[in-house]
Amino acid sequence: MFPPEDVILRILIAAAVLILSYFLGGYVKSRLERVLSKFGAGFARKTSDLVRYFILFVGIAAMVSILSLDIMAISVIIVAILILLLVSMRDIVLNLAAELYLATRKPFKENDWIKVGEIEGSVKSIGGMDTEIITYDGDLVVIPNSYFLRHPIINKSQSLARYVELKLSFPKMKLDKLEQAVTEVLEEIKPELFGDPELLSMSEKDQMVEAHVSLPIVNVRKLRWLTARMAKGFLTRGIEVEIE
Repeated sequence: MFPPEDVILRILIAAAVLILSYFLGGYVKSRLERVLSKFGAGFARKTSDLVRYFILFVGIAAMVSILSLDIMAISVIIVAILILLLVSMRDIVLNLAAELYLATRKPFKENDWIKVGEIEGSVKSIGGMDTEIITYDGDLVVIPNSYFLRHPIINKSQSLARYVELKLSFPKMKLDKLEQAVTEVLEEIKPELFGDPELLSMSEKDQMVEAHVSLPIVNVRKLRWLTARMAKGFLTRGIEVEIE
């Protein structure tokens, strides 16, 4: 047993160490958040929080040691705290690592067409914890950023584009009105392409009007989705179309 005055001194020192680690953690957090801000506010905040928790953990471990508890009790407390931190922070650490990877490597950007694992689609947004992708079928898929560390990323928007020509067949109508409609529809699908679409020709044949357009695309499998978008664009303008 320690003398009463020794116990009081140890308690005061342990309390001082705990308080010091608390304020030191806050100071390091603010400084680190400023340094890492170039990688994004979300990443800087979460990383600095993680470092702050680690400093608090070290302070608690030091406090327990100063109080000179039984070595077995110290070991149990430290291991329990460490396991709790690892379990609670596992997903955060993985997402932080993924966020740092995405911020520095930049394997894709918004509106890029990518495939990761079994998921393929257009990138809608890139967040601190997850990324949103719109699939072929128009479904919104929210992917945790840690998923990108476990699967290869194929960025099809950074591949070479190929030009696909389509023939559009319309009922006979005024060419100037039809040309305006084709131009508007091509402008609507332009964000989904790898360049500017082009109206190549337009001519009357019997009771029909034929137009030929060129679409710069990377993924040919996306063509069916694009033709459906075009057909819908014409139908909203009251114009029937056959696309080949």
